[in-house]
Amino acid sequence: MGIDFPYGKTEITAQEYEALVDAGEIADHLAERTTGDPTPRVHSFIDTLPHLLDWLDSSGRDYPWRHTTDPWRVYATEILLQRTRADAVADIYEDFFERFPSPQALVEATDETIYTQIRSLGFGNQRTRSLKEAANLCVNQYDGAVPADLDALQQPWRVGPYSARACLLFAFNQPIALVDSNIVRIIGRVFGYQMPSQPHKKDSIYELVDTLIPDTPDLARSITFALLDLGALICTEPSPKCDECPLHSCCLFVESQ
Repeated sequence: MGIDFPYGKTEITAQEYEALVDAGEIADHLAERTTGDPTPRVHSFIDTLPHLLDWLDSSGRDYPWRHTTDPWRVYATEILLQRTRADAVADIYEDFFERFPSPQALVEATDETIYTQIRSLGFGNQRTRSLKEAANLCVNQYDGAVPADLDALQQPWRVGPYSARACLLFAFNQPIALVDSNIVRIIGRVFGYQMPSQPHKKDSIYELVDTLIPDTPDLARSITFALLDLGALICTEPSPKCDECPLHSCCLFVESQ
């Protein structure tokens, strides 16, 4: 199945999106931690979703790892992206994968060699360990391939659910929900949803985000990238640029200002 790089499918009507999600199910999940009936806001979000994807198409971030579904590149990049700036990863991306084009190549490298490649990102020793364990997992347990398994992807040190889910979504085209600070902030603001502490550890949050993500892989990709980029560029903490936001018309946070 082909993917329209870098973002996936960015052209969709509100009617097409509505047919792919269950508005009632979204509202049921939102009702657990919102005040009042969330149904009207769900329909407002559905109507506005095409504007979000238009914004992604014109203003989204374009990184080299968004132009591949190669599992090793996606998996290793997610480890590189932990606790650092995406632009910093972009600076070393090509050199890193020229030196380590496969898990086997990284397994055969010394820790010093790996560290030298990634030290500009910070946390060099920790990141080296995570990369080495990830490569060993692939080589020793999966014949050199990256496993398409959520639990297996989290076996290496400090590789958590976000990195594992991102690999499944962006490498294996599995329409699975990602939960990070950007996504939960947008959902909290748009729908007036009271996020629990540590939402990335709550099954209910993954279930809520899942209701917003269609089972169509290219749309799951584009909507996820749109939320990630919107949170990074527009719906920031603590000073969102609400006047520039494509979700402006459906956002409870905007209405409360």
